Amino acid sequence: MRRAIAAALCLSFAMASMAEAQTRLPRKTRSERQVEDINRNLQQEQRVRGIEQQIQTNNNQIRQNIDRQRTFDNAPSTFRPRCPAGAIGC
Repeated sequence: MRRAIAAALCLSFAMASMAEAQTRLPRKTRSERQVEDINRNLQQEQRVRGIEQQIQTNNNQIRQNIDRQRTFDNAPSTFRPRCPAGAIGC
């Protein structure tokens, strides 16, 4: 009887370890880790590039707005006050 219980326990432990081994993912190889690192770096570079492009676009819009303001602020005025003939200071 003791042998049967011991055999059953051994069998249950063996089955449990086999089930655990089947659910556990295999370790990644060095080349798989390198590929993941490269992909991660590429994604990060794309994010940085996108941010840099957005900053450049914003800077260009600000420059255009400043140029427009300068253009319209420095335009010669077409308004000329009419002074009576002989008035001083016109």
